[in-house]
Parts: sequence; structure tokens; C-alpha cells
Amino acid sequence: MLFDRLIARRRRQAVTRTTRPDVEPMEQRQLLTAYLTVDSPRITEGTGGATTMNFTVKLMLPSTQPVTVSYGTANRTAVAGSDYNPAYGTLTFAPGETAKTVPVSIIPDSLVETTEIFDLNLTNPVNATIFTKTGTGTTLDDDAVLAPALTVADVRMTRGLNGSRTMDFTVNLNQAQRTSVSVSAATSAWTAIAGVDFQTKSQVLTFAPGETSKTFSVTIFGTSIVSADKKFLVRLSGSTATLSRSTAAGTLVYGA
Repeated sequence: MLFDRLIARRRRQAVTRTTRPDVEPMEQRQLLTAYLTVDSPRITEGTGGATTMNFTVKLMLPSTQPVTVSYGTANRTAVAGSDYNPAYGTLTFAPGETAKTVPVSIIPDSLVETTEIFDLNLTNPVNATIFTKTGTGTTLDDDAVLAPALTVADVRMTRGLNGSRTMDFTVNLNQAQRTSVSVSAATSAWTAIAGVDFQTKSQVLTFAPGETSKTFSVTIFGTSIVSADKKFLVRLSGSTATLSRSTAAGTLVYGA
């Protein structure tokens, strides 16, 4: 690895210093520069109490001087306050010390989520040079996921005496998923007539990871002619998810 090659190089340079008295003092000091690194830990989120993710900050070689460096967390897909508690501060390495730990508290939940990440950044080094500026913390979701199942609900609404209105059908997914779920929704006539009572429509609905509800909107037309309730259907099809309730009725009620 790169770190190992640097250390080996320094050892060779140290040997050179013992056999080359002509090496300048400044050059000798440069050979002894302390380099800081931070790792990228991974942890399972859990569903109980808070867990701790530990970042390890290291000096590649021990220093003869105190070394300090500031650190701070930064959001990526994980959000401070919701997924983890932010952490800021300064680490101090006494002469001879080579490792320090930065604990970050992870906030557990029972939501099905994708893997989330956030960063720990190193800044403002004193008596050292930052070699690895950023470590990335990865939180793995361990919540159980049910097989996806979709339903669509009936809708009943007054159609109005003229113009048009929007009838919204709600399509629900039984539980958030870690991958996208898609389904096709389309209208079909029943006692209502397409183009007269409602506008024909078809659409692919896609649930992104974490989403559980989508709306399928259909335009309906008003009429001043007194009439009995009229109905059309919305059907779901073409999904890898189970269609627990694949058909819903839209009921048009005469009136303003």
C-alpha cells in the first residue's frame, strides 16, 4: 500500500542520514514530517439504542512534538440529527502517540432505507501534514423488508355541472423498499364513457426507495344533465410487486 511504501522510503532515508553527514538540517526535518490519516468505518444501524461508529485517526510515524488536528462531520446521504449526531473537535497527539479515536453516535430506526454515508473531515493540522483528509462512515440498514405489494383505492366525488375536475387515485405500497418498484395504471370505461365523462389515461408509477404512496390523477368532466352515478375503472398491471388490490372504481356523482 502507499502508506507502507512511504514508511519504507523513510527508513531508507533514515539510513542515508546516518551515512551522509552533509544532509542539510532542513532536509532532515522534512524527512521526519508527520502524516495524518483517517479511516472509513462501516457499521450496522440497528433498531434499539444509539450505536457508536469509531473513526481512527493515525500518525503514520510517531512525532517528537505534540500534534493537533481538527475534525468535523459532514452530510452526504446520511443527515445529521436524523441519522447520526454531528461531531466536531480537536485531537491532540502527545509525543510518541500514533492513534486517536473519534466516536460518532448513530441514530437507529426501524425504517427500511438504503445504505447511508457521511464524512469526517480533518483540517488545521499543527506539526503534521494531512495525508488522508476525509474518512467516510457507512451505515448499513438491517431492517427486515416485506415482499412488495400494491393496492389502489376507490374514489367517489361530485363531478360538477360544467368544466373539468381532477380525481386522484392513491396507489399504496405495503412497505418502503430498498430498490425501485414500478407499476402501470390505466383507466377503462364501465358505465362512464371515455371522452364524455372522463379522460382516458395510462401512466407508469415508480416508487423510489423509501416511498410508499403515489397518486394517479384522472380528469373528469362536469355535466348539467341530471344523471345517475357513473363509474369507470383504474387497473394496475405490469409490476414485479404483488397486486393485492389491482382495480379501483371511480364514481362520478351528479351535482355542483
